[in-house]
Amino acid sequence: MALTDAERKLLDELEATLTAQDPKLASKFSQPPRRVRPGKVVGGVVGFLIGLVGLVAGMMSYWWVSVAGFVVMLVSAIIVISAWSAVPGDRQSSAASSPAPTESMMSRLEKRWQDRQQQ
Repeated sequence: MALTDAERKLLDELEATLTAQDPKLASKFSQPPRRVRPGKVVGGVVGFLIGLVGLVAGMMSYWWVSVAGFVVMLVSAIIVISAWSAVPGDRQSSAASSPAPTESMMSRLEKRWQDRQQQ
């Protein structure tokens, strides 16, 4: 479904407002998505399953086996979470390069509302 010219203009205004208000958030939306390291994910999932087996087996035998299984599960979960790495060039600081807006967002919205009411 295509946007009308008025909707496209409003969307452009909202994008410009977002960029002016929060340049860090706007830069995150303009960057490519993060990538996953499949080797670390597979290793983490396998380690998590081994830790789960150790946790359950420890309930039937010695308590320290359960503790070791839990620790293995915890480390594996951390490995899986850390498998998502940033795309190179993710650490750009656009906040310092963009100027601060001269008026607040609400005052701009009120001004646009009044302009529309006068039309």
